[in-house]
Amino acid sequence: MRSWIHHAKGRHVRQARVGLGDLREEHISRQGFFGPVGMVYREFGPNEIVRVEGTLVPRRVADTTRAEPSDLSDPRGGPEVFLSNADVSVGISRRSVAMPYAYRDTDGDLLYFVHQGTGMFATEFGRLPYEPGDYVLIPKGITFSVMPSPGKSHMLVIESPAPLSLTEHKQTGRHMPVDPTVLVLPEICDYGFPIRNEYELRVKHGGEHSSIFYRGNPLVSVGWKGDLFPYKLNIRDIIPISSDRIHIAPAAWCTFEASGFVVITFVPQMAVADLNAEELPSYHRNVDNDESVFVHHDAGSARKPGTLSHTPQGILHGADEATRAAFQARRVPGMRRTLCGVSVDSDRPLVASEAFRRLSG
Repeated sequence: MRSWIHHAKGRHVRQARVGLGDLREEHISRQGFFGPVGMVYREFGPNEIVRVEGTLVPRRVADTTRAEPSDLSDPRGGPEVFLSNADVSVGISRRSVAMPYAYRDTDGDLLYFVHQGTGMFATEFGRLPYEPGDYVLIPKGITFSVMPSPGKSHMLVIESPAPLSLTEHKQTGRHMPVDPTVLVLPEICDYGFPIRNEYELRVKHGGEHSSIFYRGNPLVSVGWKGDLFPYKLNIRDIIPISSDRIHIAPAAWCTFEASGFVVITFVPQMAVADLNAEELPSYHRNVDNDESVFVHHDAGSARKPGTLSHTPQGILHGADEATRAAFQARRVPGMRRTLCGVSVDSDRPLVASEAFRRLSG
């Protein structure tokens, strides 16, 4: 329950993130940005790290363009998991050729984000062509096969034991930031698969795989109905929720949610016009959330496309003083944010795999 019992001592500002002057504001919050909060004010930047002793690294960045998941070279291979906990796993697929089988994940929902490449998800509900910027949601137990076109392929793969659903933003109505009619549903088609004596269905269960061979192709159907089906959403169809007077917390940009985590989409948008308000994310110490951000593209910064960062909970998020000063020097009203990417924010700490640690140096 929200508490309206607030107190203040010493120097502080009346409105958070606005009119800070020579102060630096650090936001300490529970339950993301929705629980109890404390704002601490200092006259120095609190995120100037000198060194670290121990295993708690404030931020790691892995270059996933150098990742070599098994599906890069082996048609029967799969994605490589980089970050995971009991609620979610975040991995990379660079599948170069079509799956030689139909596939079914009984461990959870799968959410693909297409960074590079085109192709098709052949599903038992019909075909879903994909392109860069597409989210493709495959609910638990749905049969599908990934069939990339020739060329580079690079996808972020999120697996959730609990059902993934579109986030409902109640204050903006049912057509913001995603109008349901922009979702693309699968279309029944004639795949033209060759006739075989048997068809393989590869099933993930309890983290392991088994193959079941059928006389009929599990991907072929003539129709469907219901409210359980795969679909896709391109990020160009997500309308950002923004303000010209104050920086809005990323929770306003949630696209998908499940038990234990949310998926946030960063899309290019107008920046805060009021030069008296903070535009870069404030110094924030999310006590209950790990944050991982995948960069799709960012023309306005040195962030490399295809990088995946991880910031553990309880550690300061937000740019350092040098970055803030450089940004403020070029800031003008009407400028745009350029980051386009995907963030997975989890309630429980994420464990970094050896592959993630190796690629993050």
